[in-house]
Order: sequence, then structure tokens, then C-alpha cells
Amino acid sequence: MNTFDITQQRLRQQCLITPQHSRPGELVSWMGAVQAQDYAAAKWAIGQRLTGATETAIDDAMANWEIIRTHVLRPTWHFVSPADIRWMLKLTAPRIKAFCAYNDNRWGITKAIITKSQKVLEKQLRNKQQLTRLQLGPALQKAGIVTDEYRLGSLLAHAELDGLICSGPRHGKQFTYVLLEEHVPAAASLSKAESLATLAQRYFDSHGPATLQDFAWWSGLTVTDAKNGLEAIKTKLTAVEADGKTYWMKPANADKDKPSLFLLPAFDEFTVAYKKRDIQQLRIDGQLAPMASLGPVIVADGQITGTWKRTVNKKDITLELQHIYPLKKTQLTALKKAIRQYSAFSGLPVVVK
Repeated sequence: MNTFDITQQRLRQQCLITPQHSRPGELVSWMGAVQAQDYAAAKWAIGQRLTGATETAIDDAMANWEIIRTHVLRPTWHFVSPADIRWMLKLTAPRIKAFCAYNDNRWGITKAIITKSQKVLEKQLRNKQQLTRLQLGPALQKAGIVTDEYRLGSLLAHAELDGLICSGPRHGKQFTYVLLEEHVPAAASLSKAESLATLAQRYFDSHGPATLQDFAWWSGLTVTDAKNGLEAIKTKLTAVEADGKTYWMKPANADKDKPSLFLLPAFDEFTVAYKKRDIQQLRIDGQLAPMASLGPVIVADGQITGTWKRTVNKKDITLELQHIYPLKKTQLTALKKAIRQYSAFSGLPVVVK
């Protein structure tokens, strides 16, 4: 298997070439988790992996608790399935807290302050209240808890990591917070070994071919824990070699794909979910093309071939496309398809600039 084969298989497993799901919750469960700190970008990341998805449908899925947005895996927001949120938090929260410890110490956020803040948050959000950061901040301040600078975000993140709160429906453009236990039904708990195996299976099934180091990066786990998870499921995976590395993947047929092109959003799983991202980057005269691969990118036949930017107007959306080189005729056809899909998703006409 060469690097082109790897990127093509990743496009298939991530449900980009042929979407396999119609519901956001099904897709998120298949992916394990979907990075979601940029909400608009994350909605499109889910939408183009579904059949017939619209932006409103993704909003509704979050409002109806079909998908949950919280801090999990690495120190950022992700969408996860309600059935997975508790065991996933139990597995990954300790590592995220360790990442946050330096800034917590810097800003004087102690365990006592975290405990006190969570008592306030629980009281404010009880009985299915949905409150924004701007509404929760004054309540914490009234209790003598400083919330300026980094502190408010850190205290809310700790409450997410401890399974007390998660993101709720938006009020206008502002996200709310709610009590997790009031909105997400309890699910069967998993042991650490079971959690590692389950997370590894989700990752390699949906993101493979990928290396052990890729899994450790994506999950935020130590390499030792990541290795234990992989070892537990190796017999269910296929190992392939490329560039002196071992890649693991769900057994699959090497189908020949038609030319493809995707307008991937910032922090899409196709780009962000791997420690080494040079496989997806285009090479020009043997050198990697200089490009911010974690921003909105154009991916043609598995290679990042340009960038794009959107401007939402009252009656339409303007797309600015920047290509490294002129697209082939077959890729231009795929581009038109991608633009139509984005227009149908957003519910607005798209004008290409």
C-alpha cells in the first residue's frame, strides 16, 4: 500500500467518498468523536459525511441530545455520542487535566476553587436550566470566585471533564451549559481495559489506515495506553506497511474510486486526526507545499490542493477558492458536486469567487 492508497482508504473509512449514515448520532458514534471547537466547521464536517444532511438537522441533533458537545480526548471540544460520553470522559479526563495543570497553577485555580465552583454551577443549572457563560459568570463571582481572563473557561472545562455539565442548545449565537445527568441517560460503565479497546476499535475502523502514534495523538492517551488498546483489537484489524511504518485498518476491499474533491472545514478529522499529516499534503518538486493543513482545505483525490474561505451574506454564500495548481477536468466535475452539496447543506445559493 502506498501513500495514495492510504489517503483513499481514509476517505472511505471516514464516510467521505460514500456516506454510510443518515443520522448525526450514528456518524459521530462511528467516528468515536468529532473535533468541534469551531461549531460551524464541525457541523459541516458531520454534514458532508451524511446522506442528505442540512445545517438545521445538525443543530436539531445537538438540541435533541443526539450528539453531545464537551471537552474530551484532547484539551478541546468534541462531539460524542450520549452512550459514549461517560466512559470516554473517565478514560481521557485525567490526561486533559494534566495538560491544563500549568495554566491552572498560573491562575490560582485550586482543587478547592474547582469544587466550590461546581457546587455553584450545579445549583444554577438544576431543573434543566440552560445558561450561557455570561449568565454563569456573575453567579460564580457572587460566590467569591474570580472569573476573569482564563479562569471562567477553565472552571467550566473542569466541570465538563468531571461529567457535571456539557454544552446545551444555543440561545441565539451563544452556547448554553446544562447538567449532564439531567439530559443524558446513564449507560453501562466500562473498565479501563474495555474503554481502551473500544476507543481503539472506533478509531482504527473509522480513521484507518493509521499508526499507533496517530491513535495516541488523536485520543490524547499515553503511548502505553494507546498500545494496550491496539493490542486488544489487533486480531480484528489488518496491518499494512508504507514508508517503513505499520498502519492498522479495518479489513476492507481495495475498491477503485472515482475522482473526488471535498471542501473540508477547519479541524476536519481527515486532517486533524493524525500525528503526521504530510501524507495528505501535496508535494511540488519533491517538497511539501506550504499550507496550513488544519484550516479549511480543498482535498482532491486525497491530497490537499488548495484552501477555501466562505462569507455568509443575507441571500447567499460566497466561496473564495485558492488552488495550488489548476484542477484536472475530472476534479472540476467533483468540485461542482462539492459546491452543490455545500449549498444544499447550508440552504443558501453558493457563489464562487
